[in-house]
Amino acid sequence: MTKSSEIQALIRKGNQTIADFQQHSSGRLNLWTSIVEISQNYVITVEAQKRVGTGITTAIICHLPFEQYTDDDYLTVLMGLQQQWDIPILCHAFSRRRLANLRHQYGSRIIRDDIVRRYK
Repeated sequence: MTKSSEIQALIRKGNQTIADFQQHSSGRLNLWTSIVEISQNYVITVEAQKRVGTGITTAIICHLPFEQYTDDDYLTVLMGLQQQWDIPILCHAFSRRRLANLRHQYGSRIIRDDIVRRYK
């Protein structure tokens, strides 16, 4: 498989995971993303915040190992999922500069940082 077809396969698999998750959840969906230095993975998760009460349920969509995928690959998968579902992305572990660039590029409705722990 070429890199482009691998990325498209990840997006298709992620879309299926989100569809399955949505079918069995009853809340508003968000994508939640983080970059995990310890395990050397980009991680993309879908979460549903319940309409009643305070519970949140999650499902991991994918782990993209640093040695196989670039930062651009990660953003391509992330934004491919976002465009399909038109849901916000809660960004964790991005620098202020990176977060500002993403918000400028995609908009503050899509790139959310309201619960982000700020890093310098």
